[in-house]
Amino acid sequence: MSHHLKNHRPPNLLLILTIGAILITVLIFGLRAVGRSSSTTPVSPTEVIAQITPVSSVTTSTPTQTRPPTATPTPSDTPTPTITPTPSNTPTPTATPTPTLDLLSCNAAGCGVAAVPLPTVEYDTNLLLTYETPQRRVCSECPLNEQLSEAELDTLVGADAETLARLEKIVRSQQPYEVAPGIVYIVSDYVHHVVVDLEESDFRFRNIIPPIPDDATREAIRITPSYCFTPQSLLVTTADYHGLVGSNKTETGREIFFHLGRAALFQRDGRYDIDVIRERSDFARTTISWGGGPIFMWDGEYHYNPEQEWFTPDNLEHYRTTPWAKLTVAVSEDRKYLFISASYGITLEEHTQNIIDLGARWGIKLDRAMRFDGSESAYIALRMGDYMVPILGLEEPLIVNCLAIERE
Repeated sequence: MSHHLKNHRPPNLLLILTIGAILITVLIFGLRAVGRSSSTTPVSPTEVIAQITPVSSVTTSTPTQTRPPTATPTPSDTPTPTITPTPSNTPTPTATPTPTLDLLSCNAAGCGVAAVPLPTVEYDTNLLLTYETPQRRVCSECPLNEQLSEAELDTLVGADAETLARLEKIVRSQQPYEVAPGIVYIVSDYVHHVVVDLEESDFRFRNIIPPIPDDATREAIRITPSYCFTPQSLLVTTADYHGLVGSNKTETGREIFFHLGRAALFQRDGRYDIDVIRERSDFARTTISWGGGPIFMWDGEYHYNPEQEWFTPDNLEHYRTTPWAKLTVAVSEDRKYLFISASYGITLEEHTQNIIDLGARWGIKLDRAMRFDGSESAYIALRMGDYMVPILGLEEPLIVNCLAIERE
């Protein structure tokens, strides 16, 4: 026997038996497990789902503490906005005009329900009121009235005592007097006002100027207000200054003078306005025009800055500060109303504020105003029955033209 075979020994019998026992045990337990599995009733998917514990019943861990959120206010209930369609391109609308007023429903306090009863005011010398039967001025060099004789004119202006007493009652009452439909006269805080509804059609405006054969005559011509009276007269006032130095045109289209830097009240394209007409072509488009100035109200406020209206500094200062009689004309913002106003004893700024205040109480926004001839040339005559009554107690003046309103 070789040395290798001599030293080889058979495996240990105990180790072999132990390994065999372990294998037999594993085999037995495996067979039993298979038997139990095959004898169990199958579970349907629905039963499986039913056995799942709902999420809400699952115990969750307590979250870590955090800062409580800031309370948000509950919004108020608001209606759901409707969808606004995109507007088409349209021209900018004009300002809403002042509602047409029943001028007789107004007094110095207001119109309609605002026209509360007012007391009769005491007479004041600043009213400058006519108390004696008016007399016409004797003027041999003045042109004669073309429609009425001297005797007819004397009768027309010669108001009797009863008419003058009625005038005083109207003045102190703070109530309107109807000159004609669309034209009222009222006194507010001792300032005389004639308010004209420009949309009325039963009367017409005139610029009455005597015949003027040449420029030399234009500079020297004088008339009295009586020259402007007709049987249809409702109102007559003075207008431009001596010499007819403004832009004047009669209702018939007769042009007297065009001043490229002087203010005027005029009608153009059916609309009344106050402005400085600086172009000859613009003046040609007016249908009637009264020269005057300076302008002292712009955009509804006192604004006295008329350096471009060709007045001397001395004249401008006089117009601003003089307490003497002044006669003015103003137009409303919507150009529906015209105010002709006369005052005495107050400054131009005080006069302006009086016009603005009365307009505001009547719901009328005044826009522009300018001065007509004043002092001893101030003049307003109103139709009262059979008479044309000068309301200011001044001598009938010498003037150059008239602003007149007549029945159609």
